[in-house]
Amino acid sequence: MNVLLAGAAGFVGRVALELLNERHQVTAFDIQNVEFNGAIVGDVLDYAAVITAMQGIDAVVNTIMAPNLTYGENGSGFTVNVSGMYNLLEAARVHGIKRFVHTSSGAVHGGYPQPPETFLRHDLYPLKAAGPYALSKLLQEELAWNFHDQHGMSIAVIRPWSIIDSKTMLTTDGTVVEDYSWGMIDRHDVASALVCALEAKDINYECFYVMATPGGYKATDVTRTEDRLGWNPSITFDANL
Repeated sequence: MNVLLAGAAGFVGRVALELLNERHQVTAFDIQNVEFNGAIVGDVLDYAAVITAMQGIDAVVNTIMAPNLTYGENGSGFTVNVSGMYNLLEAARVHGIKRFVHTSSGAVHGGYPQPPETFLRHDLYPLKAAGPYALSKLLQEELAWNFHDQHGMSIAVIRPWSIIDSKTMLTTDGTVVEDYSWGMIDRHDVASALVCALEAKDINYECFYVMATPGGYKATDVTRTEDRLGWNPSITFDANL
């Protein structure tokens, strides 16, 4: 497939670019420069740039992730996540692109009493967010559902929680990881889940939790993700509820 990878310079996007490039023709798209043949420097908030980048594309994988510090106090993070997601979906619709894979977050269920009090299923609804970042992810998923419902797009939503790089022990914003949490997962395993979701058959609109800890398997229905997508985390962490 010819795949547009949005957010290709990001924490997950850089790894997803490598994995996708092994199996597909990839166009990397990011506001930052990406050292990759044919990469496009563009802003997801620039609809004209997005729709131009999607020419000749069969599927979109979205890994846009605004920096953590930009979600409060009139920062740009909320707008980037929500308006950027809309631009990607709308441009895909205009081009007749039916396959869309989105990187969401378990934060869309952060407004519920947390596990073990609540078991976080892929189909737990309504979504409930706590805080501006979580709300932006909630709105991304609602946009995705609407484009599936109204335009017949096939959309797979991947829900990680605490993404880290297990080699450097750093989070997306460079914070050093000192203690494992039940929601932890390595960025390489998030990327591999995106590839599995892209290649999965019979996806209408589905959400998939991805975790890599004993606690994560108790808190969410990640075993369903394994069965449905043929995915397993390659790196696990010893953290329970």
